[in-house]
Amino acid sequence: MKYISRSVFIFPLLMSLWCSRAFASEKSSAVVDFINFYALALHSIGFSEEDVHSLEPVAGSLFCFLIILTIGLFYRRSFRKNEEVFPEEKISLRFFIEIMIDVPYGLAKDFCGKDFKSFLALLCGLFVFILVSNLSGLIPGFPPPTENMNTNLAMGISVFLVYNYAGIKEHKIKYIKQFMGPILLMAPLFFVIEIFSHLARPFSLSLRLMGNIFGDHLILTVFTGLTYIIFPGLLLFFGLLVACVQSFVFTLLSGVYISMAISHDH
Repeated sequence: MKYISRSVFIFPLLMSLWCSRAFASEKSSAVVDFINFYALALHSIGFSEEDVHSLEPVAGSLFCFLIILTIGLFYRRSFRKNEEVFPEEKISLRFFIEIMIDVPYGLAKDFCGKDFKSFLALLCGLFVFILVSNLSGLIPGFPPPTENMNTNLAMGISVFLVYNYAGIKEHKIKYIKQFMGPILLMAPLFFVIEIFSHLARPFSLSLRLMGNIFGDHLILTVFTGLTYIIFPGLLLFFGLLVACVQSFVFTLLSGVYISMAISHDH
């Protein structure tokens, strides 16, 4: 336990020193490019500067996917064949994975009704990918894919397509009544408003996530240009909080949209 307690203080100190060199705004652009490992990997393959800039989020997404795949395979191997599943008593990687998966599982169960398992893969996938992507941004040299609008918009459009498909599957042609409003005379006006409201949902999901992750990194950049020792380490804990909260919010709103689409209380 004494080694764990020491690491609680040593780790933020080391990360503070590292981040001060990696994120400081006073550094030249050459240094910043040097510590971007995605850009280095793409340059080594032979991509041009313009292609590297556009492909960095793709490389980051692939990197996060490989991390998730590796952890998933490890988690699967932790179970023996025909073994009954019980939570582990000790703290381990499997323990943290089960806590992490319990969040989207609870959201799916609360919002998606009796057929929540049909949407569990989507919500779990969104939560885990966003969380891993956000957390990867806490490591200097690995900008998070969720800092890019295109990555977030791809997830937002996926949610948009899924919840509308679920609504059509549940209500058939009656699904269009959700766009008509309570007054038949004003149905055309409500229809236009609802269409724009639904089209704005993937953009609002994407902008919220991008803005919070970008803002967190911007604050870290500014303050590590002013001080190198303690404050950057504290900001890392703030970044950890932002990463977890934004993963939860994106998944929560996705569950809410699915719930509204399949609900019969209209």
